[in-house]
Amino acid sequence: MKFIKQDLSKIYLIRLNNGDDIMESVIDFLEFKPSIKSGYINGIGAVSSAVIGFYDGNKYLKTRFTENLEILSLLGNITEGKIVHTHGIFSRIDSSCIGGHIFSGCIVSFTCEITIFATEPGVLRKLDPDTNLNLLDLPNEN
Repeated sequence: MKFIKQDLSKIYLIRLNNGDDIMESVIDFLEFKPSIKSGYINGIGAVSSAVIGFYDGNKYLKTRFTENLEILSLLGNITEGKIVHTHGIFSRIDSSCIGGHIFSGCIVSFTCEITIFATEPGVLRKLDPDTNLNLLDLPNEN
């Protein structure tokens, strides 16, 4: 196990509008606020389409859903280099749910309310050869 203690520095509340791409909008915000080196993200709202992925141990298998969906939960983290790792749970009209890793292509229908909790110090990611994923690069800190 590796871990790091972080301090909360700022909280940002963001409202996305109809037609906004969630992931692209979050990255745009991080470019507008370059002082954010790491943090956490959560959100709720609605989308007219979503691109959701599942990591099969080799690659992400992406599926596009083109239907109105409620965002029940978006959760993720932000690391240096504007890397946003976010998962989402979406509800269909019949209340069944779909979810997974979210990618660009999640398009807001009515609104999406995002909260970013900026933290310090910044955190990097490093390629892990066993999983072929860029994992959090954390020291062992007391």
